[in-house]
Amino acid sequence: MLVSLFFVEYGIIMENWEVWKDGDTMLDYAEMSLEEVRLLDPGKTIFFLAVSPIEAHGPHLPLGTDVFIAQELQQRYARTLGKEYPGYTLVRLPPLFLGADALPVKGSLSTPASLMKKLLLFLVKGLAAQGFRYLFLSDNHGGPRHQLAIEQAARKAWKRHRFYLINPFGLVFRLMVQHDPDFLEETGLQPGSCGDDADSHAGTNETSLMLACHPGRVKKDYQQVPDALSSPPARFVQGAARLAGIFSGELQGDLEHLSRVVGWVSDPDMLPYMGKPALASREAGEAMLQARVKVAMHLFQQALEGKRVEIRPMLWKVRFLQYLPE
Repeated sequence: MLVSLFFVEYGIIMENWEVWKDGDTMLDYAEMSLEEVRLLDPGKTIFFLAVSPIEAHGPHLPLGTDVFIAQELQQRYARTLGKEYPGYTLVRLPPLFLGADALPVKGSLSTPASLMKKLLLFLVKGLAAQGFRYLFLSDNHGGPRHQLAIEQAARKAWKRHRFYLINPFGLVFRLMVQHDPDFLEETGLQPGSCGDDADSHAGTNETSLMLACHPGRVKKDYQQVPDALSSPPARFVQGAARLAGIFSGELQGDLEHLSRVVGWVSDPDMLPYMGKPALASREAGEAMLQARVKVAMHLFQQALEGKRVEIRPMLWKVRFLQYLPE
């Protein structure tokens, strides 16, 4: 109600806004007039953006799965921030169905990482020119170049504008892939069902997330979808990982992850999903959502306290990979 009273005080009629209806705590930027935007307090306004590609997710999930999950996370981010920081105004930007490294099969629509980075920086430039400082992303896509491009855009946004562009999934994805013990304890999930390499796409984790977020969008026969087992890792990348281990344990682990990704997407018998969808449950999806919100809140809190926020997504040491063509 605080936001409504603020606009009423300045004589603005909010005829088309239904703030807080059905638990929605955000205003829609696209629905606002110029005068309404001008009345926002730049230092007390947080923007949100859901971003992920259109991508094939097996026979049981829709092409928009990543964005649908991202939008649910966005709602949860906003509700939590609204409770913990009631003095801030929360504004939703229209979602971007864009992302690099979409699964290379029919149905997927991929965007070059360079374009992703430029697009985000232009959005930041436009918001920063109005005095705004915060754009918090919700994302559910583990494509390597996708995550690298977003984090590089985030660091440039800070350098150029002292602007906070934060994508929590860059950190969450690392925690999942590396089987971080604290994160697994928080979720109650095990390797092979936590969104790691063996469960990386439309398997147990993502199907569980969709059952928690949008059960009506999951095919009713998802429990009949057969398991999709991992392909052999790409040998040349695996060899590079062993060599990298002489100098950096982090780089070795990241390249081992890449070897499994490349091995899967280059397998001629690849299925458009990875893992065991039949084992999915709403409860597991809810546990993952709650854990991801907790990670995000830690990062957002740092930003709102004025601290610099940097994330090291997978393969950060070889971020030049983002410049390779799709």
